[in-house]
This record gives sequence, C-alpha cells and structure tokens, in this order.
Amino acid sequence: MNKHEYISQLKKLLRKLPYDEVKEAVDYYEQYFDDAGEDNEQAVISELGPPSAVASQIIASFAVKGTGQPAKKSLSTAWMSILAVFASPIALPLALVVVVLAFTLVIVIASVIFSFGATGVGLVLGGIVCIVSSILIISQSIPTAIFFIGAGLTVSGLGAAIIIGTIKLSRISFNAIARNMGRFILRRNRK
Repeated sequence: MNKHEYISQLKKLLRKLPYDEVKEAVDYYEQYFDDAGEDNEQAVISELGPPSAVASQIIASFAVKGTGQPAKKSLSTAWMSILAVFASPIALPLALVVVVLAFTLVIVIASVIFSFGATGVGLVLGGIVCIVSSILIISQSIPTAIFFIGAGLTVSGLGAAIIIGTIKLSRISFNAIARNMGRFILRRNRK
C-alpha cells in the first residue's frame, strides 16, 4: 500500500462526516506523509496503522467535539439507550399491560358483535319456526294461523335487520381498530 491508496481508503471510510471535517483530516495526513518523505511512506503507514483505525479515531474525536449533527444524534441515541435500560423494569410491564388491554378490547368488541349476530340468527330461525308452525295449525284456526304468520314475519324481519346492523357495526368497528392501530404503528415508527 502506498500513500495514495492509504489516503483514498481513509476518504472512503470518512464519507459520512461533513465535507470540511474530511478535508481537514485528509489534508493533515497528506501533510504528515509529505513531511516524512517518499522514502518513509511504509514506515508512516506502519506507524499510523490501518486506515480503518485512523478513521475510527477521527470519527470518535468528531463525536466528542460535538460540533456536527451526526454527533448530536449519536449522543442522543446513546442517552436514549441508557434511559431505556433503566426504564425497562417499568416500561416493559406497562407495554405489556397496554398490549393486553388492546387485545382485550378487540375480544370484547368481537364478542358483542358475535352476540348481536347470534341474536339476529336466532330471531330469523325463530320466525321461520313460527311461520311453519302456523301453517300446520291453519286447519284448526285461521285467525290464529294468520296471527302466528304475522308474528313469524315480524320476528324474522327484526332478526334480519339485526344481522344487517351487526355486519355494518363489525365493518365500522374493525376498520376503526385497524385505522387506529395503523396510526399507532406509524407514530411509533416516526419516533
């Protein structure tokens, strides 16, 4: 490896830093090589170590300087990590409670919708049984048979209305749950 290869690798490793920082570092090491002379390039390379080690030192000193945005982000990330470790005995059980409550809410909504649906189906079936039984008693009493046919139609209609309402209620409920969960997930991903 010669001076030019060393400097180009160093530039590649420092590409995430601001341009001014990279230029300053590269100028410093080019001057260091120039001061040593062409005959001592290999000695300078062995003294400095691999370009990755030099780049790590430059990035670390840049982060400690605290003058650039990447350093601020890395420091805030470090603080957030430390706080997360200390908050985990409290945050994890709270997060578990939130998940369990959300799951319970979904189960309760599904149970209520199922019970309305079952009620509607029961009313429709009860109305059909009432109509069939009224046809069987038509020979004994026509007014009674007409009454039971009307009652059966009324109960079946009420059951059908409940089923239709339950279907609409389930669509609205599950769409609202999905929309709110989507918002929650998007909000969590933005942070």
